[in-house]
Amino acid sequence: MRSRGLSWVSKTLLGVVAIVGLLAGSGPADGQLVGAGPRARPLVNRIRERRLERIRLRQERFAATTTTTTTQEYAFDDYGPGPRTDDYGMDVEDEVIVERGPTSEPLLIATKPNRRRSQFEERILLRFYHGGNLTKTTTLNDDERLLNDTNCTADERFALVVHGWRENCYEVPWVKELRNNLQKFRGGCIACMDYSAYSSGGYGGLVARFRDIRDILLRTVQQLRYEGVEYGRMFLFGFSFGAQLVLDVGNRIGSNELEAIDTCDMAGPGFDSDRMFKQTDFRAAAKNVQCIHTSIDKGTKFPNKCHQNWRMGQCGLRQAAAGPPPLGSHGLCPVFYNLAFEQQFLAQPKAPECLALGEVATYPRNYRMGYMENRKSEVRGELFAATSDVYPYAVYTNPYNFFEYF
Repeated sequence: MRSRGLSWVSKTLLGVVAIVGLLAGSGPADGQLVGAGPRARPLVNRIRERRLERIRLRQERFAATTTTTTTQEYAFDDYGPGPRTDDYGMDVEDEVIVERGPTSEPLLIATKPNRRRSQFEERILLRFYHGGNLTKTTTLNDDERLLNDTNCTADERFALVVHGWRENCYEVPWVKELRNNLQKFRGGCIACMDYSAYSSGGYGGLVARFRDIRDILLRTVQQLRYEGVEYGRMFLFGFSFGAQLVLDVGNRIGSNELEAIDTCDMAGPGFDSDRMFKQTDFRAAAKNVQCIHTSIDKGTKFPNKCHQNWRMGQCGLRQAAAGPPPLGSHGLCPVFYNLAFEQQFLAQPKAPECLALGEVATYPRNYRMGYMENRKSEVRGELFAATSDVYPYAVYTNPYNFFEYF
């Protein structure tokens, strides 16, 4: 019994010596401890194997985290088979694959320092116009006030235009025409957010960057407010992808603070399949939100989210004047909007072939689509306006009640 007890004690001591030697790094390279005997070798090897396994698992977890946070948002850079010259086109198949990220971040996140966001601040341009002239081009990354050297003052009316995919602020015809119309009929200061550094590539890559670009627009609006421009004097306009941007920013400001938001054919691919978008409406984005719909393939399939939901032409699904891009049913929307400053696209009763997707609006006589209508606060719901295939595309008579306009 005594010899057996001593044998057990000696084995225990050898094990302790083996572990201490391993921790001290004094063992030979093959794992054999000096004086430990051959019985200690399996224990040493098992400890070493477990330690290596833990290291390997930590490395795999780190690699997975890095992949999720850096490459996922850029996974669609080459998305979309359409030609690069199709300014207003997008493949409807994109909707199946691409979804924008959740939009449940707190409002103040856009003001927090962020290295990733600073890259977007450097590449997204803000172009200011006053009196019909370009007065300043800047970015949020510049260390100065936005209104400095713009000839704009904080007590003027302010308009902000946001273009769509494969567009910019200085070459696209409808953007130039809208600047001229706003200068003529609204006055004040006009700015355009140019994110063509990102919108010139594939559509899927642009959708993946939605939150980053949205944060720049949100910070721009917040900075203007900080510099004294009242929300109640801010008008925002967006087309296609730009429409989604201005509406999301308006919702984040909320409480009907902004003066007004008008949008043309908000993009559907990449948004319609998003659960948050399906459940969201934009009636709190501004005091009045007017959304104009002209296509079903590039525009949203949910045209009932705003105060006035205009469905142009053939039930808002397609236009008789549609031609090859960029002036298909989708691209005609900002053309109609610009023409509506002087032409009248009048509200008409819903055609029998059109399916109402929300409450059909009751409207006063000669109620018109566009910026110039001043009775918007009286009208809520879906509105229908016919369009023709001949410039300037407006239809002045009501085919269902010819004598209404005489």
